[in-house]
Amino acid sequence: MAERTFIVVACNLDCPGTTPIVGVYNSYTEALTEAGGAPFIVPDSADEALLAQYLDMAGGLFVPGGIDVWPMLYGQGPDARLGRLDPGLDLYQIALIKLARARRMPVFGVCRGVQVMNVAFGGTLIQHLGNDPVRFGHQQNMPGRWPSHEATAAKDSLVGALFGEKFSVNSFHHQALDALAPGFRATAWAPDGVIEAFEAEDGSFCMGVQWHPERMIREFPADMNLFRRFVEEAAKYRAARR
Repeated sequence: MAERTFIVVACNLDCPGTTPIVGVYNSYTEALTEAGGAPFIVPDSADEALLAQYLDMAGGLFVPGGIDVWPMLYGQGPDARLGRLDPGLDLYQIALIKLARARRMPVFGVCRGVQVMNVAFGGTLIQHLGNDPVRFGHQQNMPGRWPSHEATAAKDSLVGALFGEKFSVNSFHHQALDALAPGFRATAWAPDGVIEAFEAEDGSFCMGVQWHPERMIREFPADMNLFRRFVEEAAKYRAARR
């Protein structure tokens, strides 16, 4: 059996009671495992030296979906319709993202993951899509394995290569990318103009998507191929470091 590449998974902090629980939905770890990776969840910490040690063990960083991002991190006051915030979680994830990017490690973010990636590198967010009457709702009621709208990809992008120019996505978010961080470009859009994917302009694997591909891997092979490509890039990175 071929050796698997370790993938650092940034944790979420869910609070069903009074004590936060470190974890992520198993749909993320299942997709990463099926793609050939060996994911492990890294607990939140303000100790960057410790976070760097975790990254030293791995070939890639995965940043999952979750709660809203603290708007003060991108210079804005809070919209009244924001959901739960956790500035400590944001700072931990941003530290991981910056450390991984500094060493040119592949980074892949989903939903909140792409949002916090954009903020980490100097971008901003639309705090609540309902502020704009031109945009339709991006929070579907049907199960996540089924798409709710179409997206259009840039032809000269990784998303375009994997999905084609037109493809379908699910949608479970009320925030979205606004001004993009320097060094990144939008590579897919919803029909209302909401950004569905961004990628690093230098061609390195540092990208995120606004939909939840991990929920669509059974019915839509391209979503599984996105995870496979990430794990492949992580394996290449790891091999080059040895």
